[in-house]
Amino acid sequence: MEDYLQYKTFRIKEKITEEKVKELVKNSISTHGIDKLSCARQVVSFIYNPYEISEQEIIDWLSSFGLTIKKSKENWFKARLAKLAKDNKETLGNQRLDCCDLNN
Repeated sequence: MEDYLQYKTFRIKEKITEEKVKELVKNSISTHGIDKLSCARQVVSFIYNPYEISEQEIIDWLSSFGLTIKKSKENWFKARLAKLAKDNKETLGNQRLDCCDLNN
């Protein structure tokens, strides 16, 4: 069963107090699917079984404690690439960028 466990880290916007850490750890024990939880500064890490609890359910669970997840830089980068692709599609259509055509 340990082969199915996954690891996920979430960056939190708010400062996590010592009381909040204790509350999270206490409640994680009774939450099905969460195998282990650890907190350090503004980071909460989970080892969880994705067949028992989804990543979105973990995010919702954290939200129930008043914690907000920071958007990852990876998502920002993917969104930026998607915007560049869309802009290129609007500008070039289905044509390739050709350096000979740039002077025209």
